[in-house]
Amino acid sequence: MRIGEITRLTGVSKDTVRFYERQGLLDEAPQPGMTNNYKEYSAQALRRIELIGHAKALGFTLKEIAEVIAVWQENALDAATKRVMLETKIAQIDDKARSMAVLRAGLVDALAKVETGCEDGVAVARKLQG
Repeated sequence: MRIGEITRLTGVSKDTVRFYERQGLLDEAPQPGMTNNYKEYSAQALRRIELIGHAKALGFTLKEIAEVIAVWQENALDAATKRVMLETKIAQIDDKARSMAVLRAGLVDALAKVETGCEDGVAVARKLQG
């Protein structure tokens, strides 16, 4: 399938598909025709783009995704390694959630102060920093 069909099926842009290729997240698509520059993407490329999207939604960075893909291609990712990677990511998300909760509480406090007579901006900023 050509890049237009890949983008239609996955919802990512052509630039994103090309970026993933340059970054090594996708294998270089072959160009079977000698008279044009059209690349032919495989069903595997489609699944890989979907995998990247799911991993990004779970909070994995492109660098982390690339590392996992490299290991998968070698079939070297055992269950224990998967578990450690997922537990690490869960811990990172939990840390972010705690930080966001503190930030939210500070903003709610600042909003209440706006309603009742605000402190100066420096005092509010200090509270938000913890």
